[in-house]
Amino acid sequence: MSAPLNKKEAKRIATRKRILDTAIYLFARLGYHKTTIQDIAYHIGMTTGAVFHHYSSKTDILDEVLEVLNQSFDPYIEYLETTDHTDYDAMVTGINEIFLDRFNHQPSTIIALSSLTAEFSGIRGPIISKCQAIYDRFVDAFEAAMEKFAPDKRNRARAICFISGLQGVALQALLRDGEMSIEELLAGF
Repeated sequence: MSAPLNKKEAKRIATRKRILDTAIYLFARLGYHKTTIQDIAYHIGMTTGAVFHHYSSKTDILDEVLEVLNQSFDPYIEYLETTDHTDYDAMVTGINEIFLDRFNHQPSTIIALSSLTAEFSGIRGPIISKCQAIYDRFVDAFEAAMEKFAPDKRNRARAICFISGLQGVALQALLRDGEMSIEELLAGF
C-alpha cells in the first residue's frame, strides 16, 4: 500500500491533470499547432509561467496527452480481450456502450486523437507513429476478437473502419447537438 499524498503533491497532480484535460480539449478543437501554451493557461486561469512550471514545453504536454489518449482505449481492450465473443452484434453493442460512456464523460479524448492524427498525418514521424500505435491497440484487439468466431482476412480492415466510424459518430454528435442524440446516431451506425 502506498503512502497517502501530501497536500502539495496532490495539488501538483490535480494541476497537471487540469493542464492535460485542457490541452486535450483544445487540441481536439483547434489542433496542436494552433493551440498555444497561453491558450491552455487562459482556459484554466493560470499564467504561462505556471504551466511551464509543470511542463517544460508544449511537446512535453503532447507526449503526456498521447499517453492519456492511449489509456482511454483500455476499457475497449479489456472488454475485447476478456469476454468470449461468439456473436458480432453482441460484441458491437458492448463496444458501443463503452463508447457512449466515454462520449458522455470525456468526448474530447475521442476527438483529440482523430484531430491529432489528421494534423500530423502529412508530417510523418514520431507523433503519427504514436497515434497509429494507439489506434492499433484497438484494431488488434477487435481483429483478434472477430477471428475467434469469424476468421476472415478482411477483419483487420473491418476493425480499422469500425474505429473510424465510431469517431465519425462522435464528430456528428457534436455537430448535430440538439438535432439528434448520440444514442440515435449509434443506433444508425
